[in-house]
Amino acid sequence: MIEEVLPPGEVPPEEIQHANKIVCEAFSDMFRSILGPIASKKMLTSEMTKEEVVELVSSSGYTLLKELRYDHPTADILTESGIALGDAVGDGVATMLVLLGELVRRGFELRDMGIHQNTVAHGYEMALEHARSVLKEISLEVDAKDDETLRKVARTALKKSDYWDENELAGIIVEAIKRISDKKPIDVDDVLIEAKSGGAVKETSLVDGVLIDREVLDDLPTSVEDAKVALLDFPIEHWEPARITGRKALKEEFPRKRSKAGETEGATGFFFKMTSPNAIKAFYEKRREMFEELLKPILESGANVVCCRWGIDEEAIDYFRKEGIMVMKRVKFTDLQRLERATGAKIVKKPEELTAEKLGKAGRVVQRDLAGVKYVFFEDCPQKKACAILIRGVSNRVLEGIVGEVKSALNAVARVFEEPRVLPGGGAAEIECALRLRKFARSVPRKEQFAIEAFADALEEIPKALARNCGMDALDSLTALRAAHASGNVNAGISALEKEVVADVVERGILDAFVVKEQALISAVEGAIGMLRIHDLHIAKSEVEKEAEDVEAQIAGRTKEWIMKERRAKMRAPKKIVRGRLKY
Repeated sequence: MIEEVLPPGEVPPEEIQHANKIVCEAFSDMFRSILGPIASKKMLTSEMTKEEVVELVSSSGYTLLKELRYDHPTADILTESGIALGDAVGDGVATMLVLLGELVRRGFELRDMGIHQNTVAHGYEMALEHARSVLKEISLEVDAKDDETLRKVARTALKKSDYWDENELAGIIVEAIKRISDKKPIDVDDVLIEAKSGGAVKETSLVDGVLIDREVLDDLPTSVEDAKVALLDFPIEHWEPARITGRKALKEEFPRKRSKAGETEGATGFFFKMTSPNAIKAFYEKRREMFEELLKPILESGANVVCCRWGIDEEAIDYFRKEGIMVMKRVKFTDLQRLERATGAKIVKKPEELTAEKLGKAGRVVQRDLAGVKYVFFEDCPQKKACAILIRGVSNRVLEGIVGEVKSALNAVARVFEEPRVLPGGGAAEIECALRLRKFARSVPRKEQFAIEAFADALEEIPKALARNCGMDALDSLTALRAAHASGNVNAGISALEKEVVADVVERGILDAFVVKEQALISAVEGAIGMLRIHDLHIAKSEVEKEAEDVEAQIAGRTKEWIMKERRAKMRAPKKIVRGRLKY
């Protein structure tokens, strides 16, 4: 561990490089065991008390990477690379980190042999370009409208589990992506994923329209046909006078106060000076008139369903009840945006801006109870592309595993829509690339030949990990795959579910998205080259040093060591973890 307080030159460059290599290898080993459909799971936890601890159990590389806690600058670089890949294509994070660690390890071995790091980097770049051409050559063009092919891609991305049926879940995933496939690039976040415990996974379903996890306010309609929807981004609350005591000067402007959680502390827009007891009645009458003026545009707009982002006073419910209007408060802004796209409504920020033209439409809005929690469903919306996946499970631990897998499968299918090409899975693509890279290396009469050979060796770690994770012998599987590909069988790969090397993984329905595999290779090579070219570590002048140099700090005796000790104590202090990691 390298202390941040060490000045430049305190640690020799060789130790810095060795530390970087160890971190890369640690990441590679960490994610190697979660490759494949029946791979292991990882549990992440925090140093909390027993009552507050929240464990995350998952085999999704992207999900796990976002929750990791680390203290090394190299780990920061690797984490950012993995998250960037996950944000771009949504899958392939574990594959990328395994390859990156292997490329770094083999790259440092070549450096120890006397090969310059720039030569190794150039060799990796040559190998990457050749591997991409091989991937393009062995890829299969598919019809993005062929549901069966898309289901195969989804099933390959999903992990094998006793909790769910891959065929049914793959069908739901394909149908969800088809709904939003008209917009390129496809944003899988347009598919709302709502996870709720208390049911069987087989109850997971695709919801036509939009659902929000809010309930209708008391005694208001819970079902509305031919709905006219109003989306409000302002509180429906009384305007309260500001309280002034003593000789506090009045401010000219009094902005509306809103909390981060979406609650309001009351709108402060005017002041009221009490001169006599009779003024109390006048005050309440004026207060009621102002509140009615606030409600008037909403009631006269013709809306029969109101979704408000902020709070709603109890007095307003009486007005809505008389008009038969369904009302929900504290609706998340992301849900308002989904409703805006689905219903055609416009989000309104001021009461006077609400008109009939800014209302949206829905065939039916109904509240339903799921395992004791009320949800509001917006069905038969004008925008038919709107949909949500409601995931059920017996416990939150089961749901945590399902949500990450569903996200990965959604991204894999979405990438096939954008680039209708697939690759044979089960390590077949990696073995074929390794075979051709070795032939290519023999044609390079320079030291880059060693780097290309190392690149091929790193690629073979993927099928070895797949074999090992499903209980097969890694070396026997690797030799069988090498022999099959050397005889011209490009599609030979590992069927993890059957625990054997099969002659044609394409016939078995084991397909990977071309874009995901290619981007994983690119990210792994870029990260490995970056690690190999790091020669030394210098620590920039920190905020601690700047604070210690301040005159007031010196007078108070706050030295650099004292300030550093304070900051470390704050960093190590237990932090409360917010429950609910089910949305990734």
